[in-house]
Amino acid sequence: MAMNKIGFNTAIQKATTPLPGSIAKRITYKLSVKKKYEGLSIVDFFLKAVPRSTEQIWLDKIDADNLKINGKSITKDYKVTAGELSTHQSEPKTEPPVNVTIDLIYEDEEIIVLDKPSPLPVHASGRFSRNTLISILDLAFPNKIFKLLHRIDANTTGVIVLAKKKIAANFIQQQFENKTIKKTYIALVEGIITDDYLNLKQAIGTEVLVGGARKVDENGKLSHTEVEVLERRDNETLLKVTPHTGRTNQIRLHLAELGHSIVGDIGHKDQSYFENNPFTYKSDSLFLHAHQLVIIHPTTKKEITFIAPIPKKFKIITN
Repeated sequence: MAMNKIGFNTAIQKATTPLPGSIAKRITYKLSVKKKYEGLSIVDFFLKAVPRSTEQIWLDKIDADNLKINGKSITKDYKVTAGELSTHQSEPKTEPPVNVTIDLIYEDEEIIVLDKPSPLPVHASGRFSRNTLISILDLAFPNKIFKLLHRIDANTTGVIVLAKKKIAANFIQQQFENKTIKKTYIALVEGIITDDYLNLKQAIGTEVLVGGARKVDENGKLSHTEVEVLERRDNETLLKVTPHTGRTNQIRLHLAELGHSIVGDIGHKDQSYFENNPFTYKSDSLFLHAHQLVIIHPTTKKEITFIAPIPKKFKIITN
């Protein structure tokens, strides 16, 4: 049954007071072994898969029997095999605070559409396990099922759609895979872009770099972004951005490679930033907003448009 905005906000507030990640707790981490890591020692596997870690971290976990493969104890000489599942636990710890002003845009029996704030990760990753959109929704609505269909970065605001039933999830997921879903972003970038329209096509690597970033890589997957200038300001340009592919960090990377990083995107302006800092910024500093999403509804089979209002920080004057 669909819920009104007041009921939604009340449930979110109750679930996030206090923030679930503000209470120290052990976190269990699971990581599958990919084919490219097969044959590595368990320590070398983790050094590759978790770039910011150290050898001593994994040796200590093995000595404490806090690192297992497929649920079984191992030694430091263990060689990993593709498909195996590693598990280990953290010490009790808290998570960084997040913004939980999640707004309900639309809900029916099949889907729920939200306006995600920043910073708020969509799902568990890195330092975040409980202070995430999915975790908060599960806590606020324990009798509902939310199937994640796509994601936007923790520091990106705007529209995100989740399915409530498997059939609906499959129907919409197919649209994402077929690239028939229409997405529109608003971005404020540094500098003045002189061309009114740009058609950006670059390949983005699949390797996860330090901090969780990606990079432009000619051997990666092709990505395509259209850019339209909306307004030129004092050394800043307001853009309408249409991504035609859904590569990780696509918009942020394309604009940075263009020499016009998104305002507040320190890590893509300075490539050394993520070597000593996490990928998720502490504050709502990134000027990138998922403004509009158009899908075919799983039940009505008609096109439906969802809009997340452009945040006030963009200072857009409307009549």
